Amino acid sequence: MEAITYIISIGAGAFYLLASYRLLKLSHQTRERPEFWLGTYFAATGQWYLIYNAPYFLGYEELPVLVDQGIEWIYAIGVAAYLLFVRGTFRPRSRWALALVILAVFCSLSGAIAASLRGSFSNMIDDPAYRIEWVGYTIPFGWAAIEAFQQYRQARRRVSIGVCEPSVCNRMFLWSMFGAIQFSSCVIVLGQYAAYERENVFTSTWDLLYSSATLAALIVICLAFFPPRVYVRWINAASDEKVPTSDRSH
Repeated sequence: MEAITYIISIGAGAFYLLASYRLLKLSHQTRERPEFWLGTYFAATGQWYLIYNAPYFLGYEELPVLVDQGIEWIYAIGVAAYLLFVRGTFRPRSRWALALVILAVFCSLSGAIAASLRGSFSNMIDDPAYRIEWVGYTIPFGWAAIEAFQQYRQARRRVSIGVCEPSVCNRMFLWSMFGAIQFSSCVIVLGQYAAYERENVFTSTWDLLYSSATLAALIVICLAFFPPRVYVRWINAASDEKVPTSDRSH
């Protein structure tokens, strides 16, 4: 991979860990499960980014076997936590949502189990275990994008009549964007590994696409958890224009 790809990925890892600390601290204070599950996902993702990318950036040609296996388990745990966050936030009482969680967790764990059995992880798309795992960690993001976008559309209507906070509506939009970007990143990874199988090297084109998706996800997370004041003012000003004057007077 290109050096810039490793740098962005390492930066992403540090940022995810920072966001996870904030969420887990909030969860400890409120005892709310969604914050805990999302914080756990961010913690696992941050560790995965750092442990996977830092050694290669420092010049290591391959990861030790135990590290290679360990990061697969870390990411599988993160995917499970994200699935529980999505279900708990959008479909807490849905049986089909629970079934989808179980299916996706089973698929995402397959890669970690296969890595443990064979002694290493295969990222080759002709490996059935990898294809099953890919489905497992791709499902959550597509699901989250759809659910959050539906909530965003409903929130927009409530904002227009002054019964919903603009920040809540915007948060639904950002979560939809995050899910869509991460889903796209999963598709990019599939193409990246397919190209690697043909050329035995990660091409600059796929590296650029992956880095762009990673950076875009970071921007969305930043706006969701650490929004600049100018962004907050812009969201509030845009929503004020949509609310009739008669509604704002109450």
